[in-house]
Amino acid sequence: MVRMLIGRNFVAIVAICMIAWVGGSCGKDKGQAESPKAEKDQGTEKQTSIADLARQAKAALTIDDDFLEGRRLVEAAGFIVKSYAEFPVEEVSIKGRVLVYTDKRKKQSGGVVYLKKIGAEVAPAWHWYFEDMVPDSVVNREINRDGLWDVRIVPSRGKALEFVQDDSFTLFAKPRTDWVAMNGACSPPLSGEFALWKCFDGDTTTSWKSSVSSGAFVELPVPFGVTGGILSLTTLPSEQPDRCVVYADGNRVGEVEIQPVVGQQKISLGAGVTGAKKVRLEFPTVRGGGDVVAIAELGLK
Repeated sequence: MVRMLIGRNFVAIVAICMIAWVGGSCGKDKGQAESPKAEKDQGTEKQTSIADLARQAKAALTIDDDFLEGRRLVEAAGFIVKSYAEFPVEEVSIKGRVLVYTDKRKKQSGGVVYLKKIGAEVAPAWHWYFEDMVPDSVVNREINRDGLWDVRIVPSRGKALEFVQDDSFTLFAKPRTDWVAMNGACSPPLSGEFALWKCFDGDTTTSWKSSVSSGAFVELPVPFGVTGGILSLTTLPSEQPDRCVVYADGNRVGEVEIQPVVGQQKISLGAGVTGAKKVRLEFPTVRGGGDVVAIAELGLK
């Protein structure tokens, strides 16, 4: 067994051996000791258990290697990766991963990133960030009995948060090229059908919609900081905003024009947003003078 594990991560080998040694009483009550005879009789089960642990350790190392670049990104932003594990996906041949990160003291903030692995590429599909909550773990649950996986985020303190699929997110979301958190703030949507998450679902036929007269805006948490300052905006044939006022960390940094095109356009927000952890986009007017603004997809690097 040891010869099979040689050349793997030494730490994983030590961990496996320690777990196997401690796990001799697996299946027993904590206070119940096993006799030498019982140990001998369960030798085959122990070997199987060790083999299972070896496979799990190998899988964990592979996951870690896959996410090495992302781990560095998280740590460079001043956070630490708390856990990184497999998570369900709806698509065939695509692997899902969920990453939990916290501030270095594990006392103030943190987030959850849902990743998809397509071939050799690993990219975020969903990202939730919490300024005043430290996530401890993430589990998939069928919450509303519709047959779809939902997400429950368990904090280190307080009540668990639940995200219901097709109500506040979708596992079908396409991998993104940015790390913007999608549980930001916005002006009131026209209805639940046009909620903020609709402009992060990868579906250009759905959109976030709000009234201009109520002060239409979207506020994006960017916990890892804005790097290039490039806004990616997808608009519909109608209800297009014609300009956008930009705020970075509470400071007004400029106003940009939005082109009258259907589909995606990329707009430079300027150096004023570089490094910002929170970006607010206000849409004061709509092309043609209407009162409803619609954004089909939104991204920010």
